[in-house]
Amino acid sequence: MNKQYLFEVLELAEKRCGVEFSHKLLRLRKERERILNNVWKKEPLPEELPIYRKDIILRDIDFDTIVYHAAKYLGKTDYTGLLYDIGGSAINYGEFKRGKEILHIALKNTGQKNKEIVANILRKLGNIEFYTNDFRAAQKYFNRSLKLFTQIDNKVGIVSIKNVIGAALVEEGNFYEGEIHFIQARKMAEEVKVPEMIAKANMNLGIIYNMRGLYKDAIKCYQKALDANLGQDPELLSNIYMNFAITYKFTQSYDTSTEYLDKALELIRKTNNRYQKGLVYLAKAEIACLQGELSASTALVTSAFAIFSESGDRLSTAEAYKILGMINRQSKNYDISLSYFENSRRIYEKITNPINLAETLVEMAKLYADTGEKSLAKKTVNLAIRNFQKIGADSKVEHIKSHFGDLV
Repeated sequence: MNKQYLFEVLELAEKRCGVEFSHKLLRLRKERERILNNVWKKEPLPEELPIYRKDIILRDIDFDTIVYHAAKYLGKTDYTGLLYDIGGSAINYGEFKRGKEILHIALKNTGQKNKEIVANILRKLGNIEFYTNDFRAAQKYFNRSLKLFTQIDNKVGIVSIKNVIGAALVEEGNFYEGEIHFIQARKMAEEVKVPEMIAKANMNLGIIYNMRGLYKDAIKCYQKALDANLGQDPELLSNIYMNFAITYKFTQSYDTSTEYLDKALELIRKTNNRYQKGLVYLAKAEIACLQGELSASTALVTSAFAIFSESGDRLSTAEAYKILGMINRQSKNYDISLSYFENSRRIYEKITNPINLAETLVEMAKLYADTGEKSLAKKTVNLAIRNFQKIGADSKVEHIKSHFGDLV
């Protein structure tokens, strides 16, 4: 478990339960660790237990003690609120499994009477499924949440769900349906005058335009998102900066892209959002690779890989594999490069993500071209084109055709 996440959980509990709660927990922890450490010193363990594993065990015990001990201090409503906050915080630190468990406890604890609380919990559970790439499960949670928000006529809730349903549809390859949801969400957000939702809808529309290769349109949407957010939500702002950076990367404006990534990273250091940090590392790694800085790229992508491998985000793991393939292709380690590309390809094919699959196939085709395997290069690049065509990325298709020439 991430140590910073544990500290935040304790802070959240202390705000609701009071300082005496924290003092009691610290006393329990001190005595518990004294007993365990004495046993570990005296008794031979059936299996070797490295120091880092002992530390993890102690953190897990601390977490469970905080969560279940807080129930003794709080009423049912306040305890549900604490569980909801802990579950939301888990998402920021990539602790998706733990967050899911806590939110399910919150859901059970709430019952069905307070529809707004239930709808918010269901949305968070959908977010976790989204981040771990189970988009069907995410859609089920989002649709249940949307039904409840609609019943109580919570327009802000409806807009928020329209946004995330659209994002899930896009990740599943249903770009046109996703775009419709984003347009609807933006219209509703403008009607109810919720800047955060206006910003999210514009950012999501920008992401679609970026995927299609409509970079000027993407940048316009990101600027609208930036103007709407006005720095109110630092996590949303860092996401907007990251998307600016990704678009400028595709236009080969690497210095501008890096500037936006540095802005995002500065915010992330304050918010401690580990998941976003991994995304920044990925983007920085690809830019470093494209600029020939292979050692720096390897360090960055390895750090990102560790974060996403631990959290269970297979799509981002696949992106890390693609970048590792690019690094090794440039280093002329062709067999290793191909193995990384194949890992990336298999994940994208399994999750059915046409845009990212197409990007990996393009990089594989470059590898085949470098090694003189023209037949494989032609087959692979044409497969990439078919995937780009599925989402209407005509600009990207034209760019590929100009790059590969007679191989298309």
